[in-house]
Amino acid sequence: MSSDEGSILREARQHLRTQVNGALRRPGMYGRQETAERLLLDAMAAVDGSSPRWEAELDGLRKRHAFTATGVEGAYSNVLPADGLRDATASLYAAIAHRCGWLDLDRTLAAAEYHRLAADIDDWVREDRTLSQALDRFGAPSLWVGGRNPLWPKTLCYATANPDDELICIHVWNSVGNSDADEQEGIHPEPVVLAVRHRPGDFPRSFSFTPEGMRRRPTDDQRSPLRTTVWIFHGDRARYASGVFETEKAGLTWAAHHRVTGVLAEYAYGGTYDAAVSEGRFTASEAGHGVAAVTPGLRRVHLVDGHWD
Repeated sequence: MSSDEGSILREARQHLRTQVNGALRRPGMYGRQETAERLLLDAMAAVDGSSPRWEAELDGLRKRHAFTATGVEGAYSNVLPADGLRDATASLYAAIAHRCGWLDLDRTLAAAEYHRLAADIDDWVREDRTLSQALDRFGAPSLWVGGRNPLWPKTLCYATANPDDELICIHVWNSVGNSDADEQEGIHPEPVVLAVRHRPGDFPRSFSFTPEGMRRRPTDDQRSPLRTTVWIFHGDRARYASGVFETEKAGLTWAAHHRVTGVLAEYAYGGTYDAAVSEGRFTASEAGHGVAAVTPGLRRVHLVDGHWD
């Protein structure tokens, strides 16, 4: 690589890093859905030579039930009110950025301070808490996700410089964004703490809730199913699909056994057209345009005689 090429690559890397950190701090300015975080982190991984790591992180989200047919936001829709999802969703991508070394922290906690916070947080949320109480107790966050307007939700993230230490994320909320007019009467003077994400492992079990957070948790009919995608094998030049699998591994094992040639693709439940439009991956020029032609938009594996192409 020439010195000019190296300079261009460093400039591109720094530009993307700036964009990544901007999107993780004010995700709402980058769109109503998490598409911006995924695209920026994907590009960041490419210029950083870390694409396999990024793909592994996405696989990890799925295995931990932190990614549904509607992405990370779908997983969070089982935890927080509908108007409190955007910043919370970005905080999970921030955790990936931290592990990959792409997150610029506003404040770095010392190891002792971090471990004390981790030890105290579960008991602390046994009572209802406010944003100011969180800041008084734990100090300024390492990353503030969302705006400063006290009428809107936001997430406070605490981290050390060690990428192996998970972000501790405090989700605070106010009801001003709720479309139900009756809820407008319940606007709080400042955001209240609903939940803290602080445990590793399975996403649904990684939270502790305040009493208010328990009251605000979505009801069963509002929750997203944990089984979110399937893998479908379509043989080369075949008219119909010839296999449906719950996981990529199961599909690859079947393909290797039968030595088939074609594409193993991940599909979200429901129509691929609707998912693509909702996520901003496809814009129809007229109603119904492209319904039958939109690709899944998720992961695909090209196989020849049962092996990776």
